[in-house]
Amino acid sequence: MKRSTSPPEPPSVHKPGPPWTKEELRVLDRYVRLVLDGKLPSPRQAVSSCLPELERVREKLHSGHVRTWEATYRALLQRIPPRFRQRYRRPPSWTPAEMRIVNRYAQAVADGKYACASDAAEACVPLLAELRRRLEGPRPCAPVRRSQTSTYGRIRIRACELGVRPAWTHSSPVEKKVVLEWTERYWRTRDVKPPWYIMDLADLMRTELQNKGFDRTQGFCERALARRIRLTRRDHTPEPDTRFGSFGT
Repeated sequence: MKRSTSPPEPPSVHKPGPPWTKEELRVLDRYVRLVLDGKLPSPRQAVSSCLPELERVREKLHSGHVRTWEATYRALLQRIPPRFRQRYRRPPSWTPAEMRIVNRYAQAVADGKYACASDAAEACVPLLAELRRRLEGPRPCAPVRRSQTSTYGRIRIRACELGVRPAWTHSSPVEKKVVLEWTERYWRTRDVKPPWYIMDLADLMRTELQNKGFDRTQGFCERALARRIRLTRRDHTPEPDTRFGSFGT
């Protein structure tokens, strides 16, 4: 009997992790509800906020598998009902009508009518929503719902083209100090009931940064806090008691 000479199949690049537990799915479902209710702007923001909570669930269950950002994002999208998934796909390019509104507010920032691009974006989002309602229908070019974060990015880019110098390029030492302070507050209030979520702390941190003259978005503050929490998790995790050795060795 001849053996098969065909080469073996290459291993899969994306190895599936273990099945999601009921406790993890309950966490995902709660953040899906926050997205659908409009309390979180997008699934990406929900993933950044829910990763630390999933890590606490993993520690409670003594699971050795860490959920990555990409795996959590895919799982959260799957938990969204199919009739709502369309709105969270990658938005199309900005239409000329939308860019005319963005250019108007970018010019207002350049003229000093707004202190920062965040304030202009907050005032610009309702006009974009009104434009969407007027053009909504069977037209393929009708604009989609624009978040304040994406509107802020467009206004900031256009304002820089008009000669406005950004207040920052990278995180300054003052900003890094503020992030470290709020990270320590997160660890100090970890056992408080009800717990403080990252999005709540990020909102307070953003207010403090604005008072210090730094124009940062809510999404930036949430990502900065989540990143620093992951980096400092080992310092705040108690070491296992090894005085009596380990079983099974």
